[in-house]
Amino acid sequence: MRNTTRRSGRRLFSVAGTLALSATALLAGGGAAGAATESRTASVGIQSATLGWTCTGPSYNRKFAFTVNSTTGVPAGSTWKFTVSKASYQGLQVNSDSAYVPSASGSNVQVDLSAPSGIPAGTTVTLQPLYYLVPTSGYNTLTLSGYGGSVSYAMSTSNRPC
Repeated sequence: MRNTTRRSGRRLFSVAGTLALSATALLAGGGAAGAATESRTASVGIQSATLGWTCTGPSYNRKFAFTVNSTTGVPAGSTWKFTVSKASYQGLQVNSDSAYVPSASGSNVQVDLSAPSGIPAGTTVTLQPLYYLVPTSGYNTLTLSGYGGSVSYAMSTSNRPC
């Protein structure tokens, strides 16, 4: 009977359980406690922002935009990249509706964005890209990636969301 109990106990250990025991050992041992805490905070923080897209503006002139929605807050210094799969003829620009993520300009294929002071909990920031191409054939994939993951939309003249 003792062997059966040991086998079932071994089966109950998972990767998460092993990691939890490792973190407990680190905390009990002193020295590396700060590293364990930072790792835990980073894995929880990634889930606190949700990236999406929407249409903004009046019904007669709707514009495509990305959103960064935060239910628990986004830390200061968080960054995002807006990229396109087909280069524009002029530099891209992203206009923000909030001072938490300032508007920015970039190259023909990328714009770097950041939240220097973070984004408070319960805030949604709308980021409207400008000067990207909408091809007559094929697609131009617009992507916002960074803190919170990544969201993309493949746009063409026959596939426009707004």
